[in-house]
Amino acid sequence: MGEGLIVRPLVCGHCGTRLPIMGQFVTFRCSTCFRYWVLTPEGLEPVTVYRVLPPEDFTDEPISLPFWIIEVNTTELRRQIETVRTELCDTAKTIVSTNIDLEKESELDDLIYRNSDLDRRMKKVQFISEASNTKKIPAKAELNYLLRRIEGPGQFYIYVPAFLSNNTYAYLKIGRLFTQGQPSFRAEKSSGTGGAVLCALQADEAESLMDFIFFATLPDSMQRNGDFLKKIHLEPSGPPRLAEFPFEQRGSSLVSLIGGFHISSRLVEGLDSQTRSTSKV
Repeated sequence: MGEGLIVRPLVCGHCGTRLPIMGQFVTFRCSTCFRYWVLTPEGLEPVTVYRVLPPEDFTDEPISLPFWIIEVNTTELRRQIETVRTELCDTAKTIVSTNIDLEKESELDDLIYRNSDLDRRMKKVQFISEASNTKKIPAKAELNYLLRRIEGPGQFYIYVPAFLSNNTYAYLKIGRLFTQGQPSFRAEKSSGTGGAVLCALQADEAESLMDFIFFATLPDSMQRNGDFLKKIHLEPSGPPRLAEFPFEQRGSSLVSLIGGFHISSRLVEGLDSQTRSTSKV
């Protein structure tokens, strides 16, 4: 056995009941006291599970898919966006104010070819090309629109899919749809009497996907702006919350009952064996 490896029994931390092995899933429900537990790097931790209510006129049994909901620290995000834009503007002004006179061949040569064995003509072409394509500044109107979008509702959430999928792109695609929509919904704490929560993603793993899902919601012009994106890092304003969202199977698609968009059912692994919610909570 490896040094430092600790093996702990998989038991409920409240009543001591042995918890069922869930394969690749990281959440567990005690069959005795109905409490939920999630596997973390430190071991089993209690977790509150929320169940999002389907529309009142939906009378069937929905398919429940787990998501981590993470509220973004929008004050910090605004600070980062404003700081990055200021830095890019200052850098762009410096490049422009340098005002290299391309007619003064000897001065340009001294600037970019000193101690270089590369062909001067090719080096010049590369230099001019790179100088004209670096430090792109996002349009102010786009940034203002983005800030209004993330600050307008009062809270801004990143939705990270937590179900098991054989296509990791599903996390990005579905997370983008939910995050773009910022859906309104009603949710209640699960009593634990329903089925197990088939969550395959730990909370810290969900946090590591925040930036990627947020970037996927941005306009193409911002997504292509590496100078801008590399300085942006979302900070959560609180711990992630685990919630099950209701879906309806329609042919080969899963239709979200919150938001109305649809995804291919093939993106959700083991869908046929998943437990459907049976309670209106």
